[in-house]
Amino acid sequence: MRIQQCFTAIIGAVMICIFMAACSTNTNPLDELDEWDLVYISDSTGWGVADRFAENIERNTGKMVRVHSYAIGGLQALTILNTLRTAPEEVPAGTYAGLHAAIAEAEVIVFFGNPRGPADQGGVNWNGIESCMMFSVPSDCSPEFYAPYTENLKAVYEEILALRDGKPTIIRAVDFYNPLISIWNTKNGDVECTACWETFNSAVRQAADAYNIPLVSVYDAFNGPNHDEDPVEKGYIGPDGIHASAEGQQVIADILSEAGYEPIELPSE
Repeated sequence: MRIQQCFTAIIGAVMICIFMAACSTNTNPLDELDEWDLVYISDSTGWGVADRFAENIERNTGKMVRVHSYAIGGLQALTILNTLRTAPEEVPAGTYAGLHAAIAEAEVIVFFGNPRGPADQGGVNWNGIESCMMFSVPSDCSPEFYAPYTENLKAVYEEILALRDGKPTIIRAVDFYNPLISIWNTKNGDVECTACWETFNSAVRQAADAYNIPLVSVYDAFNGPNHDEDPVEKGYIGPDGIHASAEGQQVIADILSEAGYEPIELPSE
């Protein structure tokens, strides 16, 4: 009996060691750092979010966070792509100077850019959701229409990953909320435009999925799971009727935090 008890104890100790070893391999490698750099790249739909997200990170993790905000009105994915494809020393002084270095040092990166731009570079313009933003029915909002945009987003992620050079990184994509539900309803454009908005955000998701990047859906948070809820009524939209209010900015920061702080798993070759 005593021999059996000793054997059982040994087996239990071995199992505990195996379990502890497995747990140790699942730790976040970024936990060793006292400070994280956050790069937030977005058009005006991300105004005010970076600082709020940084506050969440500091509160949730105890890290100090340095914020590098590139939340710029009208920011095109193509602008970021072309900037990152330019040698750092050749980027003109001004808005995007330092972007390469900021990304190279960033433990946390959030990215969204709109699809506008020259057609010969894969930009897409007024036929899709922008028609809906002007309160007319889109003439083309097919997945094929947004395919070049998806490719541009993928190319941005390629550049980001190259700058990070294999270092563990918390990368998150965000999509595009719709502040116009109530206006569409009065103009009978809600069905076509909701379908168009979903197609557009699906293009954003496809690019993120290709690189194992979690997409944090601002669209779902603002417009509900069926995308028919009015974020204006929720208080998420500011006085201009387009941009996120302080409450809406906090909602975006909170859902980014809810997605956790685990680095992405790099896609296999």
